[in-house]
Amino acid sequence: MNIASISKIYLASKSPRRRELLNQIGVEFEILTIDIPEEVAENEDYLSYSKRVCQEKAQAGWNYMLAQNLPIHPILTADTEVVYQDEVLGKPENYAAAFAMWRKLAGHKHLVITTITLKYFDFEKSVTTQSWVYFDELSDDEIHAYLQTGDYQDKSGSYGIQSFAGQYIQKIDGCFYSVMGLPLNAVRNLRKELADYVAK
Repeated sequence: MNIASISKIYLASKSPRRRELLNQIGVEFEILTIDIPEEVAENEDYLSYSKRVCQEKAQAGWNYMLAQNLPIHPILTADTEVVYQDEVLGKPENYAAAFAMWRKLAGHKHLVITTITLKYFDFEKSVTTQSWVYFDELSDDEIHAYLQTGDYQDKSGSYGIQSFAGQYIQKIDGCFYSVMGLPLNAVRNLRKELADYVAK
């Protein structure tokens, strides 16, 4: 193991927002497209689920990297969940499902958790950040106006904080970038921990 090999990472995520955020802080990376089942197990709470999914993605990414004889670099995975009154909202199946989610969120606060895992040989660590997001009261017409932009598609909780929906958010108690999908401070600190580990 050496410091040079950890200067670059593999991001095991399809999210364009996570790519943008890594570029924003100057991290060199390549994308690994990893598909694993993402289903909540019976009696599994959302924190345990998010951590498990990230760790399974990290292991799958590591196995893929080795099987394809790719250059060895750390694997970074992430999982974001929107939780309203202990219910994980997930990604909407269609317009109607997205509207139902927005009807729940409008005028209330909800929890957004993002877990990240960084894996490199026997170094593997996961961190979960939690943020509370407060939405304005919204009329049905206002919700429809947002949904008609199409921005809700393929997003947990049916919204992206960095886009049109941002105008409806009163405040955030927590990390903006975590709500966006990748807590940059947590990424920085995990990479720093890995560098210290490799340097020993």
